[in-house]
Amino acid sequence: MLARYCVVGALAFAIDVSITMALARVVHYLVTNTVAFLLANAVQFVVAHRWVFGRAFEPGALPRLYVATLAISAAGLLLSNALVYLGVGILGQALLPSKVFAAVVVLVGNFALRRMTIYRG
Repeated sequence: MLARYCVVGALAFAIDVSITMALARVVHYLVTNTVAFLLANAVQFVVAHRWVFGRAFEPGALPRLYVATLAISAAGLLLSNALVYLGVGILGQALLPSKVFAAVVVLVGNFALRRMTIYRG
């Protein structure tokens, strides 16, 4: 299950980084990081819900699950922005390595939280 989540995470990461790097030329890096993270997260939810966690798209349960997933993702977004700011704004690192580090930390944290709360059993 974790292996599939990592594949989905890699897909979401590719989307996230592509959008981040494209928009970073014209928008502040934290705004860019937020927009890219949210778009990648929406893709990740759809794919992970079905392929990783093996759940059907039941109309009654889907909104509740997405809200719970979005809450976990919001925590991940805050952590991602904090880590990107630490890397770029404080340590003076380039955006891409800071983004990669943040993405790995958030991927592991999001999987653990989703598995323990939303997709138990």
